[in-house]
Amino acid sequence: MEDIAQFFLEKLMIDERYGIAKPVDDQTLLLPRFLNTLEVCVDIYKQKYPNQSVTFAETYRSNSLQYKYFQQGASKIKADGMHHYGIAADSIFIINGKRTYKGDVMLLRKIYVDNGLTILGMWDALHVQLIPVGQQMQLRNAVSSKIKAFQNQQGIPVTGLVDDITVAKARSVFS
Repeated sequence: MEDIAQFFLEKLMIDERYGIAKPVDDQTLLLPRFLNTLEVCVDIYKQKYPNQSVTFAETYRSNSLQYKYFQQGASKIKADGMHHYGIAADSIFIINGKRTYKGDVMLLRKIYVDNGLTILGMWDALHVQLIPVGQQMQLRNAVSSKIKAFQNQQGIPVTGLVDDITVAKARSVFS
């Protein structure tokens, strides 16, 4: 959890897209060890289907976009979903040069699980994340603790919340 919290503080909070209310598909916003595992999974999938590939329609997701999805009924999470921490991605196939959801979903899901990743129910069939649902609260607490320690270290109000002061300070320290 520590590396995820550190990645959130040093990489995601300072990114110009932090807070943007549009989908982001930039794979550099995924925790490196998670991205490495995803790449292994894609390579395994391509062994079975050499004329197909897999990429990611959404990687990082801001809380404002997460809440929008929640209001639309497209998500069960209001805020601080796993996309927000760079440890979730929504897969999409590339077949004949076009993005599609019509690849071998069941095989891809099996490959993810076989490689230690977490999938959700078929209601979100191509979502994959690093940690199980049961560990999400532990992650949120670890991030809050990391934010509080950073705030304390920087002499700004210690709230554990990612406010404008904290983001600005993180940008000045880690950019």
